[in-house]
Amino acid sequence: MDLIQKHQQTFPLNQGINTLQVWHTFDQLLGLQVLSDIQGDILEIGVLTGATISFLCCSLQKQERAFLLDPYQDIEAVKQVVSKFSEVDASRIFTYPIDSRIVAKRHSQLLGDYNPFFRFVHIDGEHSYDAVYSDIDLAYKYLSNAGVIVLDDIFNIASACCTQAMFDYLKSNPNLQCVAIGFNKAYLCESKYVGIYRKFFLSLPSVLEEEGLHIRLCFNDWAFERGYLTFHSVNEGEPKYQAINRVCSSLNEIYLYLDIAYP
Repeated sequence: MDLIQKHQQTFPLNQGINTLQVWHTFDQLLGLQVLSDIQGDILEIGVLTGATISFLCCSLQKQERAFLLDPYQDIEAVKQVVSKFSEVDASRIFTYPIDSRIVAKRHSQLLGDYNPFFRFVHIDGEHSYDAVYSDIDLAYKYLSNAGVIVLDDIFNIASACCTQAMFDYLKSNPNLQCVAIGFNKAYLCESKYVGIYRKFFLSLPSVLEEEGLHIRLCFNDWAFERGYLTFHSVNEGEPKYQAINRVCSSLNEIYLYLDIAYP
């Protein structure tokens, strides 16, 4: 049984990452980090019942740890769920049953002794503007070399301030960049590592197609001249790439349309 099947059998579909596209994207992204020797700990802000962090912890290497922040759950019980599913010893899982904004304000005191550096951060905590902005800032302070920050509920109209907080933070912190957005998840990394993750997302339509999943990758830009990719589901056989005013069948075609060098 592979990890995704195990996860589906363990957690209800409405918990944590709840689409196959996200499961496979996370699985491939974590694998890329391991293969590329991108090292560091894992952080989740907003753990609910532990469905997502359990999945993420399966990629932990021997020296790496997990940090869980959530003031609303029985986080010690969640810790045991995570340990059992991921087969990571509970001694390597650290829990904080307090508001993430308090952790952000007192990060030296609460995190400093552990000296964490996060290669993968999943933010799905309180959805207020201030909380999301604070959570990104906390994650960025401890982001490892080539680490990635994943934000939930981006372009979800019910939580629009998540998207506003993200773009405002990126405007104020130009060394952090949005690489891609898909299925309401945004993927951020430092600008100098964008090439690694952009290459990954450029290959995603082909990778997911092998799993019987079909997406369209769209080339976007925003007001500060920093492009990002977005992706969404399409039917089998539909074109897999899109730029403004143009749908294309291949990466080569879209690069010719955009008049940029094919990678």
